Amino acid sequence: MRLKRLALAAAGGGLVLVGLAAPSQAGLTTFCDGVAENVTVPGDLVVKAGDSCDLTNVVIQGNATVRADANLTLTGSTVEGALRVNANGFASTVQTDVQGATRLNEAFGVYSEESSHAANIVASDSEFFYSLDSAHNRNVNSTNVEVFLESGWVSKSVNSEGGLLTDLYDTVVEGSLSVTGTELGSVVCFSEVDGDTTYTGNAGLVQLGGQSPVSDCGFNAFGGDVTLTGNTADASVVGNVIRGDLTCTDNSPAPAVSDNRVRGEENCDAASASKLSAARGSFGAAGDQVESRKAEVRDQIEERSEAAEDAAEDAGPAFE
Repeated sequence: MRLKRLALAAAGGGLVLVGLAAPSQAGLTTFCDGVAENVTVPGDLVVKAGDSCDLTNVVIQGNATVRADANLTLTGSTVEGALRVNANGFASTVQTDVQGATRLNEAFGVYSEESSHAANIVASDSEFFYSLDSAHNRNVNSTNVEVFLESGWVSKSVNSEGGLLTDLYDTVVEGSLSVTGTELGSVVCFSEVDGDTTYTGNAGLVQLGGQSPVSDCGFNAFGGDVTLTGNTADASVVGNVIRGDLTCTDNSPAPAVSDNRVRGEENCDAASASKLSAARGSFGAAGDQVESRKAEVRDQIEERSEAAEDAAEDAGPAFE
């Protein structure tokens, strides 16, 4: 029986089931430190502080919680509840379905690849949330978090406040996009935002379309208004389709604006050609910083993932 095997695994350092109820009953908590595959975990799963859990083709019939300094790597799995990642914790979801909310609280980060998230992403005071080829059926909300959305789909809105940066590459956002107060700014390339797009109080670089300074970039389609207000970033809005109004006010320096197809009104305090030419050096430096930071985060994800998998393997298999 599965319940018996989970209980026996306690001695082996794998999955530890707390409770005497049958697997179909609620109220069970399973602690994971090790490797398991092709199982169903009844109730909630917890990775204790400092532990590592590596699961493949596993169904968790409750919430999954990653405690401080812990790691959870999921491949081809399902979390029927919420995914919660706490202080300096790390979670990786690859080809995994998370049916509840994904919450980061002072986490190291969450990496999502070819996965689906049925509820909100809510991230605060964490290093990063990196989504690659993943679908988000509701909002992606972040406060003081680096956000990377690449080759993905967001059915609601993206709201980002603070943190180093918020970047979108080849991503569809059916709702609105709001980026406020980032340190390194934001780059949006080859993407579609169906609602309004708002940038307020950002530093660093704000690049919407164009191929400079980030060269691997191109035009976007904005279904609503695009508004840049009070930014100190080196900003450019180049070569996009904007179905609403384009408005730029109180930005210093003024943004570079060119070659956009604006179907509404355009009211931008854009920089003159001479000022743009003089600013190319700072634009390039800002672009280099953004691209290098993305590479750094990818390296951090790879290093933490490898360390997590090694630690889980060292802890032993979940089952004999």
